[in-house]
Amino acid sequence: MKRNKISDIFPILLFMIFTLSALGIVLASAQIYQRIIRFSNDDFETETAAAYMTEKIRSHDRDGGIDTGMFCGHDAVLLEDRVVDKEYVTCIYTSDGYLRELYTEKELLNECSEDGGNAILEMDDLSVESVSDRLLHLRFTDNKGNVRDTCLAVRSGGGGQ
Repeated sequence: MKRNKISDIFPILLFMIFTLSALGIVLASAQIYQRIIRFSNDDFETETAAAYMTEKIRSHDRDGGIDTGMFCGHDAVLLEDRVVDKEYVTCIYTSDGYLRELYTEKELLNECSEDGGNAILEMDDLSVESVSDRLLHLRFTDNKGNVRDTCLAVRSGGGGQ
């Protein structure tokens, strides 16, 4: 039986087309994966800060437990606790490029310095606004300029001044 050249070349061409298609799919997938990783890394700090503040505010969501104000010239969220007839406050604010948390007796808060709080994560700015007595608007700006806005409903109605 006589074979022609097309029947000899066809399987090789088919294999090459399959290989090039598979390679194209792998390269396209790698580019998509790199974009997703880049996007998630860009938003890591602001997303983490928003999740952190949400949990802190939710844990203090009771009458008189949440307030907003200023601490050393910075917007701050003030979370109040009562322990054995003493009032304590957790002050969350930004200073020196970090989101900071300071826990102290409420009456000693004005004596504390802005660098006295524990650095939580890198953050350029935290803007806090009481939209109403039950709604807080938080804006986080990280050191790369990424901004994340979060609105939190305060169930107890203790959301600010």
